Amino acid sequence: MKKQDSNKSKVSLLDLGANKAAAHLTEQLGHWGVKPFRGKQILRQVFQRGTLDFALMTDLPIELRSRLASAYELYPLLTAGKSVSRDRTIKQLWRADDGSVVESVVIPMQRGHRTVCLSTQTGCALGCSFCATGRLGAGRNLSAGEILVQTIHPVSGGQGGEIRDSDNANSDRSLNYVFMGMGEPMLNYENLASAIRVMNHNDFMQVGARRITVSTVGLPEQMVRFSTEFPQVKLALSLHAAEDKLRRNLMPVAAKTPLPELIKACHECNRITGRRITLEYLVLPGINDSESDITALARISKRLSCKINLIGYNPVDGLTFRKPTHPELIQLRDKLFELCKTAVTIRDPHGNDIAGACGQLAGVRTPGAHARRAVRTEKREAGRQRGGKGRGPAR
Repeated sequence: MKKQDSNKSKVSLLDLGANKAAAHLTEQLGHWGVKPFRGKQILRQVFQRGTLDFALMTDLPIELRSRLASAYELYPLLTAGKSVSRDRTIKQLWRADDGSVVESVVIPMQRGHRTVCLSTQTGCALGCSFCATGRLGAGRNLSAGEILVQTIHPVSGGQGGEIRDSDNANSDRSLNYVFMGMGEPMLNYENLASAIRVMNHNDFMQVGARRITVSTVGLPEQMVRFSTEFPQVKLALSLHAAEDKLRRNLMPVAAKTPLPELIKACHECNRITGRRITLEYLVLPGINDSESDITALARISKRLSCKINLIGYNPVDGLTFRKPTHPELIQLRDKLFELCKTAVTIRDPHGNDIAGACGQLAGVRTPGAHARRAVRTEKREAGRQRGGKGRGPAR
């Protein structure tokens, strides 16, 4: 799936950002003698309808569609495979021109909408002991466009359709977004911020800020900056241990940011945004779920405006941690609520049979026997991609 030589001169429309995309299109259309209103049509097709193929933009003249296809790239990443879970979670494998791979996950929710778990790096340098991505080591930052294609593609598989959240749109076009995939978002701050501005902009994706959540291991300076620039976007802290010694053992980054400093940053984020932070706590039976661990977690929660989200460990090949049972998680939740009197929830483990749940993403396609039909479809799509001129999924 090599990038074709003809694409080298193309501009990645998704990488231009909210400030430059419209201006670039207007200038290019002017060179072609095309009226400026076509620029708004193009942006609406790409960012609101999810059309990632100029040929499908039938509200544009055929000649203009051809010119756009020769000038602009809409797929900064190639679709390289798809795994489907028994619970209908979809894990999408993406491949970049440099050969690096990354995954995103689309999760069906009980209320009919879907949540998309987004990646910001091809690996992770932070090396958390329980995380598959951390075992890959440092990768590279994804560009803003490589992040955005993960957000747009799930709307309609790149095929377009009704504008998301409109009266005529199906409920599965209503998406929430969580930056909880591969990589540490705050280590790719500029591209993360650029992508969120496009997502939240009225002329682009029109995603409400409160439908976006960014999770971080806890980088105080970036957290405060993020809360200042995006006060309505939800912030989640991957805490996972409530005492410094244990947290350093589980998360090497904790050696640089002791808990008092991290809690101080959380206080500042609370002050800036007026919103609660979510404390994410991965439950590792026998390691961080003792009475003293829970008491320490409750003590931290009382000092912050926060809610707690318990996450059962999801197995990763080569690691010996044990997955907690659901009764164990319920018991822990109830005990914690009794101590802290704040909201405590349990995260459902969507997609763990395809290595698509929290902590399992590692850029590996894991189809499973139940997904053979989807795999066969993906093989056909990959064959069409190799044989065709486009870079998106075959139609």
